[in-house]
Amino acid sequence: MVNGKFGVGIIGCGVIATAHAAAYKQFPNDCELIAVADVRREPAEKLMRQFSIPHFYSDWKDLLSDDRIDIVSICTPHHLHFPMTVAAAQSGKHVLCEKPMAITVGEAHEMIQACRNNHVRLSIASERFNPRHRFIKEQVMPELGPISFSWLVDFYYRDTAYYAAAAWRGNWAKSGGGVCANQAIYTWDMWQWFLGGVQYAYGYWGNILHPTIEVDDIAFGLVTFTDGSYGKFLATTCWDWDPQKAGLRIFGEKGVVFASDPWLYQINFRLYDANRDALLRKEFESVCDPDYRGGSHPWQVADLIEAIRQGRDTLVPEALEPLKILQGLYGHGSYYRTRLEEWVRTMDLPPSVEEGKREGWQGGCLLQVLEPLVKDPSPTLMVPFSGEQ
Repeated sequence: MVNGKFGVGIIGCGVIATAHAAAYKQFPNDCELIAVADVRREPAEKLMRQFSIPHFYSDWKDLLSDDRIDIVSICTPHHLHFPMTVAAAQSGKHVLCEKPMAITVGEAHEMIQACRNNHVRLSIASERFNPRHRFIKEQVMPELGPISFSWLVDFYYRDTAYYAAAAWRGNWAKSGGGVCANQAIYTWDMWQWFLGGVQYAYGYWGNILHPTIEVDDIAFGLVTFTDGSYGKFLATTCWDWDPQKAGLRIFGEKGVVFASDPWLYQINFRLYDANRDALLRKEFESVCDPDYRGGSHPWQVADLIEAIRQGRDTLVPEALEPLKILQGLYGHGSYYRTRLEEWVRTMDLPPSVEEGKREGWQGGCLLQVLEPLVKDPSPTLMVPFSGEQ
């Protein structure tokens, strides 16, 4: 510690590093930003100027050797989360890591064990820190009774320029996937958390409008949760968000949890018992920021500081469960990828993702097939291209 404060180092100086640095700055009596590390000097110097960070390392291992640093934020491409977290733990540093936690379930498990073995705290970026989401989990979900079905539909338009701006986003080795690993895994984390974890998952994926990348731009599947319920999902970067079609629904015997906004920031609920709903809603509104649109890192930093001082786990010591969905989807869907892409190309696809945007294309015939498929409460996911054609 430095002057009674936790020394902080940030590895990776891309866009998300700004949110981490800003969060630490909200706790000036507890934290002091000591150093950043990045192979690129320009974004590092920009971050250093913005937040008055004094030291720069071109090699992240040198940052881990700095005895003044107690906490490390890992804000790097996905494939580096695993080796950097393990190395940080072995250096005695507490870790705040961006999502996805890792590329595989095995890597995530090794990260957890490395932190436990070295008696350091691990915290994974998540909306689980948001008081609104915690209220849904702790106060609302027990009120719903048995869950009959759930669905999660995410549309995240991304053009070719998005992938060209950071080449790691578009390949398997560095990103671990496409729309599912880079976007949907965030809302999958909330979904599985509300329902108590993942038993197994399978599904289908392909690349239909992003020829410059290797990874998926559309996927859908089925998840069975440990509470015995099941749900279905659809995610794509091929068209824009539509609040009439996208979002989350969790249907219980006594009520429903729902959201229709991107990233589920404004998640809400309705209990069928009007009196109970009104009573719970009054308490719910007292903990919610109605204008919140993301930015849970300050809650995460506060929790990490308390966890270190109290010798307890953080509120999000892992994000392993959504990786089970990812691996189940990719494993099963790899066998069907060619069939799915051939089937999709018989429909009214635009010539490019950019042209689709200009034309106002929102999935067309493809969405007309997929939306009822994933919102159908039956416990199966039969698709027209699964058998021999």
